[in-house]
Amino acid sequence: MLRLDPDKLKKLLGHTLSYQGVPCRTIEVLTEEPALVLQDAQDRKVIQTTQYGDANCWAPQTFTVAILNPERDGFNPALPELAALDLLA
Repeated sequence: MLRLDPDKLKKLLGHTLSYQGVPCRTIEVLTEEPALVLQDAQDRKVIQTTQYGDANCWAPQTFTVAILNPERDGFNPALPELAALDLLA
């Protein structure tokens, strides 16, 4: 398993990454997972639902994406830019 440096991960806040072809901004780093919460940088809105599934309001689209691949021995291939960054402890 790769050992990630939590301080280096925090530097990803505000960083732009591409996820599924969508340019996104990093708005949160979940160090325990480890995962990133990304927000669509093009400010496209989606309908946000309540806990009961009812339409509530329009909100920016967000994605929670694991930093590591399922085997936890490399970076998530859905975020190719991570491989070029120094994030290891």
